[in-house]
Amino acid sequence: MPYYSPMRNQMSGTQIIDRNSQKRGNSKYTREKNKMFGCVCFALCLLVFTVSSSFSQKVTGTVRDPQNAPIVGATVTLTQEGTTISETVSDESGNYLLDANRSSNLVLTARFAGFAVFSLSLPTGFTEPVSITLQPESPRENVTVSITRTDSRLSETPASVVVLDRRTLNSTAAQTVDDSLRQIAGFTLFRRSSSKTSNPTTQGANLRGVSGSGASRAAVLFDGLSLNDAFGGWTYWSRVPLVAVEQAELLRGGASSLYGSSGLSGAVNLVPIRSDDGEPVFNVRTSAGMQNTFDAGLFTAYTKNGWGFDLAAETFQTGGHIPTGFDERGLADTNANSRHSNEIFTLSKAFGKEISPPGRGDAENFNSGRIFFRGNLFTERRDNGTSLTNNRTYFRQAAAGADYSNGKFGDFQLRAFLETQVYDQTFSAVSADRNTENLSRLQRVPSQSRGANLLWTRPFGDHSIAASFETREVRGFSDETGYFGGVPTSLSGSGGSERTYSVLVQDSWHVSEKLNFSFGGRFDYWSNLDARSTTRTLATNLVNVLNFADRSQNAFSPRVGALYQLTQNVSVYGAFSRSFRAPTLNELYRGFRVGNVVTRANNNLSAEHANTLEGGVNFTGWKRRLNLRGNVFVTEVSDPVVSITLAATPTLITRQRQNVGATRTRGVELDAEFSIRTDLKLSASYLLADSRVTKFPTNPILIGKFLPQIAKHQLNFQINYRPHSRFSLGIQTRLSDAQFEDDLNKLRLRPYFTMDATAAFRAYKNLEIFTAGENIFNSRYDIGLTPN
Repeated sequence: MPYYSPMRNQMSGTQIIDRNSQKRGNSKYTREKNKMFGCVCFALCLLVFTVSSSFSQKVTGTVRDPQNAPIVGATVTLTQEGTTISETVSDESGNYLLDANRSSNLVLTARFAGFAVFSLSLPTGFTEPVSITLQPESPRENVTVSITRTDSRLSETPASVVVLDRRTLNSTAAQTVDDSLRQIAGFTLFRRSSSKTSNPTTQGANLRGVSGSGASRAAVLFDGLSLNDAFGGWTYWSRVPLVAVEQAELLRGGASSLYGSSGLSGAVNLVPIRSDDGEPVFNVRTSAGMQNTFDAGLFTAYTKNGWGFDLAAETFQTGGHIPTGFDERGLADTNANSRHSNEIFTLSKAFGKEISPPGRGDAENFNSGRIFFRGNLFTERRDNGTSLTNNRTYFRQAAAGADYSNGKFGDFQLRAFLETQVYDQTFSAVSADRNTENLSRLQRVPSQSRGANLLWTRPFGDHSIAASFETREVRGFSDETGYFGGVPTSLSGSGGSERTYSVLVQDSWHVSEKLNFSFGGRFDYWSNLDARSTTRTLATNLVNVLNFADRSQNAFSPRVGALYQLTQNVSVYGAFSRSFRAPTLNELYRGFRVGNVVTRANNNLSAEHANTLEGGVNFTGWKRRLNLRGNVFVTEVSDPVVSITLAATPTLITRQRQNVGATRTRGVELDAEFSIRTDLKLSASYLLADSRVTKFPTNPILIGKFLPQIAKHQLNFQINYRPHSRFSLGIQTRLSDAQFEDDLNKLRLRPYFTMDATAAFRAYKNLEIFTAGENIFNSRYDIGLTPN
């Protein structure tokens, strides 16, 4: 019978069998059998080669934006069940190449700043290139904020919150955090100048035109710990290396329900960079510029097997400029220079297994936690514009904390700190022609502070509950040596201590897909103890001691807010809050002199209280490339602390901190972000704040006057151009209306306009070279004003 080879259809030619010759047939059969064996071997080799090729295949493709332009520097990753198999970065043409590494069940992921994450599961045996198109992320949809004490989506938060991410912070010419935040209208320090060269006592943050003195009316935190000076209430912005900040969150409106005394007008939360397990972080930023300016910042972090550390360090110096006007300068005037160094080191240990989200569903047996210890060393020196005036700060802080998450009982966060500080400052009197200067006072302010807080959060269905307990104790004194004619004439000291206890409860209720509701309140109790003032006259050696009576106050700070999603693109919100600020030990017991202006302390000051009512609209459109936010607000402050003029002569102005009867600020806030293209974004921020005195029984002449140091109009505008290449450009402009230096509205500080610009070139994947200019048009504007 005939035999047909199994490989016949794959061979060329024909095969003929001679049935009449058995011998020839057997020989032929043997040959066919050998051929069959060879063909089977060939088939097996081909199969092995094909299978091997499928497992060692490459994953290739291109990363593009919606306009089909290639994206350079996108991170493209292959993972298998959460484990990274291969990772690369797209080249100048947007192309990428990954090795599948003989793996199956792969997931392809692509990430690039400003775009939503792309993810695709790859089928087994794929061979075609994978083209990736990244879509711009919504400015609010995917942003999570923690400034409300519970992690929540920005788009679902019933409050006026602005977020600056790492990319936005990098696109500014600013060298400090406060200068970066100035692109948000309504954020100001007590004076217009930057924290780089201004006196620390003028660096208090204010929002929405709520001001009155150098103490901050906004809580400022870095990684959960306050940056507000415990004794004076102002903010040390230099204590935060900009290179270590991942995100800046700003809440406008009363925040005492969350942060107590320091949150009268809002809060600023600075979120540090975190490292993933096994992924080291190493960031270095350094620059040198005009006016003998140099800065260098370092942030590095690493976590492995639960152990982790991070180090943030910064050094800065600038020769500064002479702050007195050209036509008024004399021999006494010098540069306002400054220099500081800052080191923050943290050691942590994590335990347990993390899952997301904790505390829900099948995670009731989930336990995880972290403990950490942190140390902070900060030193600063400033020369304040004349030969004899300068200040120094020596700050030390030790902190510890623990985080614990349990699927059944919720999340617990414990923080404790101990800090000491010594603040030295000199004061002088300058002659009318500014050619001579006499030392008037030496001042040393040692202070200590310690405290702890425990925060608990837990979701219950559609509710997210938070509760906390906080305690703090501050003690400080101002030791002074008075001079007259260059000779010491008196020794004096004044100060005391303050203890605070606080309890907070709040609920964020996700009523439905369209409605979010939040409500809560905080109760604060504080007392001033052991306060006294001592003065010794050196000529007579007489000592006068004045003991102040102990006193206590309390405040309840509620907040209620709601946000409703009218359509997919439009939401509205409304909120009411009551906030307060207790007078600092500095305001109660420490006087000071700046030039020819003397400001006296007032141990009878009481707390400021503010009621804020606000409402706004959020709109997202044009394929989510346009985001508009607008709101109106009214803030009424009772008993605000303001420096009131007691007497004024051509050579000396005497003021005292007093509780003005009442003030009212009515305003409008507008914020806009528009991505014209994926590589070009415009943003603007505007504030109208009409802040006036509405009640002052002891001095009716002030009624209707504008509050000092508050501009009625502020407008900021930014351009951020970042093409999918190695080049980027950022421009920021700031326009501020006139404002008054004094309560009588006689000393007017003129309007001003400034522009900053920065350009960068990415030389390599991890190396960027930049140039930046602040105030590139060399605008001159008023910072302070006195009659002489």
